[in-house]
Amino acid sequence: MLSRSRTAVRTFAASLAVAAPLGAVALAGPAAADTPSGWEDGTPMSTLDVLLIFVGIPVALALVLTLFGYVLARRTKPSYEQYVAGGPQGPPLEASASRAELAGGH
Repeated sequence: MLSRSRTAVRTFAASLAVAAPLGAVALAGPAAADTPSGWEDGTPMSTLDVLLIFVGIPVALALVLTLFGYVLARRTKPSYEQYVAGGPQGPPLEASASRAELAGGH
């Protein structure tokens, strides 16, 4: 069992690990300032624009990656094919093949 002082130190360290990021966010208030007066206001985005950017682009990217994976999977042969009974060129083994025949006669 841990002593009280070690428990207190661990509690303080855990509290500090939680409080430090919260304090950093709280102190970043000036970063949420308004647009400088010299800049012109931007045009608001329509709902369609927002959907296309935040939904359409990720979905399109996922579809492209999925298609890329399917194309690569169809172009390559499985690496285990040479170890399957019969192999890529050999005749298929009969159902009554013994264990020694399946293991290559060892």
